[in-house]
Amino acid sequence: MAGGLLLIFLMRQQSVNIVTTPPQPQTVSATNNAQVAPAAQTQQGYISGTPTSLNIPSLNMYLPVIPGYYDPASGNWTLTTSKVQFATTSSLPNNQSGNTFIYGHARNNLFGSLPKIQAGAEAIVSTSNGHHFFYTLGSTKVIDPNNYNAVFGYQGKPVLMLQTCVGLLYQNREILTFNLEKVV
Repeated sequence: MAGGLLLIFLMRQQSVNIVTTPPQPQTVSATNNAQVAPAAQTQQGYISGTPTSLNIPSLNMYLPVIPGYYDPASGNWTLTTSKVQFATTSSLPNNQSGNTFIYGHARNNLFGSLPKIQAGAEAIVSTSNGHHFFYTLGSTKVIDPNNYNAVFGYQGKPVLMLQTCVGLLYQNREILTFNLEKVV
């Protein structure tokens, strides 16, 4: 048991610096449809895209985002030690409804600094088709890792949920919910 705790401690303490400059968002006018990427637009003004990066300026956090998958048979999620993951069973970032769910390890190079986040913090999700979704932190809560309804039962206005492990043995999950402010 002590060896396992030491391994968890050492894994948590490893730090890999991601040195990437976030792209500068360009404003897209909601009234000028010619500037909106054709693949992301429908007749109802729906804007969406596949997430490629997550930026939380107040934490100096800029992370690449890759697809993440859940295996219901084993109850396991795919995880990496170098990127955060977008749960493909959740909603793509969009301007109408649903939960965009991004998760990652509580490591220094990933979501390790999330506990330092302050009320009203901004998160920006950039997508493969050039959109930038701006969110503001609305709430945080700690849940049991088997409480899937807390994440996937959400229905309503578009939100971004970030999840990482917390607790002495990382036995719980912290969920940070951000509300969509704008899309550029």
